[in-house]
Amino acid sequence: MAPAYSLAISVGDMTFSMPAENNMVAKHVVNNNKEARLYRVKVRSIDKPGEQEVSSRTADGELLFTPRQITLVPGESDFFKFFYHGPADDKERYYRVSFQEIPPQNRTTHLSSKSTVGMMPVIIMDTILVVRPRKIHFEWDFERQKGRFKNSGNTWFRLIEKPYCGSAEAEGKSWYMRPGDIIHQPALTTASQIYIVYNDSFIKVINTCN
Repeated sequence: MAPAYSLAISVGDMTFSMPAENNMVAKHVVNNNKEARLYRVKVRSIDKPGEQEVSSRTADGELLFTPRQITLVPGESDFFKFFYHGPADDKERYYRVSFQEIPPQNRTTHLSSKSTVGMMPVIIMDTILVVRPRKIHFEWDFERQKGRFKNSGNTWFRLIEKPYCGSAEAEGKSWYMRPGDIIHQPALTTASQIYIVYNDSFIKVINTCN
């Protein structure tokens, strides 16, 4: 999965999910430039996020989006909406959604008898859309003495540990756990607080602070 960061184009979290009970999710796009920009979207299916991911053409009609493109003036924002029409099964699906920020026109500079064309850069912001299984099985296994944590369900979540009571978020560690993922981390054997973040909810695994 991917963290959030800020550029001229702002799309919020780099990983966003479509809940099992919904067939639509919206992504908020903001133009932080000083000039107008055109925005387009490109979608590819991937087997799983990561350096070794394999992408493929999305099946016809499986994931649709609207609008096809939008133009935003400086500071303006709008939404791209994504609609899932694929199988309603127990499989989690991943899509790499690329937001393209395109300058409205090229800049041309005339130098004596020669002409040079300067192309303003096109910025591409890659995000990951996770379509959760329509049939959710949420489960995890934790062996504290071994520092072993496994996502034994069929949908992803984020695991957070804080080393001691009152720890700031930056002092802890976090992991994106896809179905079947297993981690072995010494920090999990002594952490004062361990939580799962799932669908914007915090689920307590361990809290020795109260």
